[in-house]
Amino acid sequence: MAVYVVSQQYKNRQGILFGFIVGNLLNAVHMLLLGAIAGTVLAIIGSLRFAIAIYSMHRNWLYFFLLLNTVITYYVFEGYLLSLTSYAGATCIIVSSFLKSDHWMRVAMIFGGTLWMLYGILVGSIIAVFANALFVISSIIGWYRHVHSH
Repeated sequence: MAVYVVSQQYKNRQGILFGFIVGNLLNAVHMLLLGAIAGTVLAIIGSLRFAIAIYSMHRNWLYFFLLLNTVITYYVFEGYLLSLTSYAGATCIIVSSFLKSDHWMRVAMIFGGTLWMLYGILVGSIIAVFANALFVISSIIGWYRHVHSH
């Protein structure tokens, strides 16, 4: 939770994305312990995606990760509600990773974090709900501090 909160307060994109790499790996372990396979796999792929996005924002990576997100969701299908919620949340975060605008990157992360919070509710994880609520709040604060207040 602390990693997600702190990462949103960085001004530079690399600091934010590095925090997300660590946060996603920790989240993957949490989801694995809950038996939430879609959440686990998508969190691991998210870490890889953030690592690539630090070094390259080429549109082909965006398309690759959107396609991978779709294929993985199909293979780890957990029912329509869980799978579509995790798919939509991951899609928002994927798009955010490759946006050049700091403003829109943060907005997409807020939407994605909100959907992952809903996923946490659906899988019954108070920790995931709390962590994503903190992430969304921190994202809004970071957005306001670094984008809106200027």
